[in-house]
Amino acid sequence: WQIMIHGESYKRIVAEAAKLALGEENILERVFIVELLNDANNPNQIAGAVGFSVRENKVYIIKCKTAMVACGGAVNIYQPRSVGEGKGRAWYPVWDAGSTYTMALRAGAELSMMENRFTPARFKDGYGPVGAWFLLFKAHLENALGENFAASDAAKEELANYAPYGTGAVPPTCLRNHLMLFEMKAGRGPVIMDTVSALAKLGGTMSKKELKHLESEAWEDFLDMTCGQANLWCATNTEPEKKNSEIMPTEPYLLGSHSGCCGIWASGPDEDWVPEDYKWGTNGKVYNRMTTVDGLFTAGDGVGCSGHKFSSGSHYEGRIVGKMMVRWIRDNADFTPTIKETKEELVDLVYKPVRTYLDNCDYSTMSDVNPKYCKPAGMALRLMKITHEYGAGTATYYQTNGRSLEICMENFQMMHEDLEKIAAGDLHELMRAWEIFHRLYTVEAHLRHIQFRKETRYPGFYYRRA
Repeated sequence: WQIMIHGESYKRIVAEAAKLALGEENILERVFIVELLNDANNPNQIAGAVGFSVRENKVYIIKCKTAMVACGGAVNIYQPRSVGEGKGRAWYPVWDAGSTYTMALRAGAELSMMENRFTPARFKDGYGPVGAWFLLFKAHLENALGENFAASDAAKEELANYAPYGTGAVPPTCLRNHLMLFEMKAGRGPVIMDTVSALAKLGGTMSKKELKHLESEAWEDFLDMTCGQANLWCATNTEPEKKNSEIMPTEPYLLGSHSGCCGIWASGPDEDWVPEDYKWGTNGKVYNRMTTVDGLFTAGDGVGCSGHKFSSGSHYEGRIVGKMMVRWIRDNADFTPTIKETKEELVDLVYKPVRTYLDNCDYSTMSDVNPKYCKPAGMALRLMKITHEYGAGTATYYQTNGRSLEICMENFQMMHEDLEKIAAGDLHELMRAWEIFHRLYTVEAHLRHIQFRKETRYPGFYYRRA
């Protein structure tokens, strides 16, 4: 079943309720967390975190008995389809830098199913959502020849290659993408969303007032979630009742909540039906959604092997974690977190890119061109070029192979070396520097899993050819 919701609206309501419950004096905003910190006496127990303000020259060293890491998924680890003046246009939030996965990984948490990715089919260039058009407006896709290719005998024959998944009543998202790519590689692209016929069919049974409301819903679907798509429709003289729009698979994203299930290996609930290997804790007690690091929890995009949660399921996981964290504190009342690093060591870690910049910026006349350091912007382009060409990006129709993955790893190793010399001239650039650090670890974990699997696990999202 499907229910039309306005998730972007209720998230604000839920956030406001949480803010009031916690009290503003207990909330740190505009703070970028760099690393999770393990306990000095137990390396497999969380003890705190370190980060910095992106508005003031402050470093925050936080001690805690328990923590939840939930910083979303990973975006801009692959080159987006829109470049140049459209650079940065993405489907998932651009501030998702893979911090959830990198910080958990570096703290010692086990990751799982990191080979999984999501490359949603969206309205071309604007990345507008398609769900409402399929489910509410009952629109269908056509190829360049005007054929409803998904309903063709050729499509059924192709899907049969992936039985039983491809032969179900509703093929999985990745296989629907696969059919689009099948058409495009055969030269029958572009793929078109037939909005004209869909609205005309619905309008045939409606009054003018009802039809006007329907057209408003079509625009609001974008204005609610992807304002840029509405702008693009205006800029290209697109009225959905008069002109159809192109659909295109996006660049890959990593997430554990939508049609993705990569993430951190977390405990399941303490129920009889849950296998023993799928639940754990300490002192004989199970803590639902706790990672393999004691006291470290995750939810939403952070939880691996638990896809299709979307906003409602992720919200519920957050509620579960909140209760489990309280239980953890009560059950470990005698635990006192001890951070092994000194204050000076943590400040040096956080501000190292700034000091690298200040020590070397006078060496050249242009701050962005200097043989003594690398800047975040250049490192970001470099990372996306590697993954785009060798890591099953859009450049190769999401295809990769063993040799291409080896090239990725060779380049990643050099990037790790060069990250030691990344420089930041201000607080915003410092944030960008640490984002690149997080993105590199995350996408490397993703491609190492694909390298290990040696199989195409999600046709339509990626193809491992050899």
